[in-house]
Amino acid sequence: MKQTAILLKSFLVATLMAFTLSGNAQRYEVDHGRVFYGEELVIHADVRSFVDLGFGYAKDNHNVYMNGRVLENVDPATFRLKERSGRRPHDYEIEDRGPHRGYFKTTFNVYYGNKKIDAMASSFKEIGNGYAKDSFNVYYYGEKIKGATASSFKELGGGYSKDSFNVYYYGEKVEGAMASSFKYIGNGYGQDTFDAYYRGQKLK
Repeated sequence: MKQTAILLKSFLVATLMAFTLSGNAQRYEVDHGRVFYGEELVIHADVRSFVDLGFGYAKDNHNVYMNGRVLENVDPATFRLKERSGRRPHDYEIEDRGPHRGYFKTTFNVYYGNKKIDAMASSFKEIGNGYAKDSFNVYYYGEKIKGATASSFKELGGGYSKDSFNVYYYGEKVEGAMASSFKYIGNGYGQDTFDAYYRGQKLK
């Protein structure tokens, strides 16, 4: 644990120095009750307690984030960025916390982090960007996507995905989108035959 914290601290120092020298063009933004870092959704972010700390860092009641990604083994209750004199890189305090998040399967079971999920191990596979499926169900970061059809489900990029009947954005159904013609364009935009969408919302 102690060695992990030391390695993580060294990594964060190097990253902070890089941001200080080169600047960070990305920023956090709250849109439609979700948190984004640039064009990417910040997975697991709690909007109500979310705080942008600067330099690509943020935290909420559950996690600490760097460049929109969860920092494993960092306790948000103790994490701080402290300004040093002379415009030197920030310092911080960290503690080891929590299990690593990610899919893992044994012969008979499938897990996301330390949580067993209701999935068939024999046919389970990751699709990418948090999506996974077995013969019957589709999952997004360990949560089953209600109504998604596994046999036709595919990940499109940019958080978008679809099956034969519906389009999804970061695991949530995009209302009104036509799955048969929907495609991801880039930078948060998608379109079907009749409409365009931005971050999963239909553009008027």
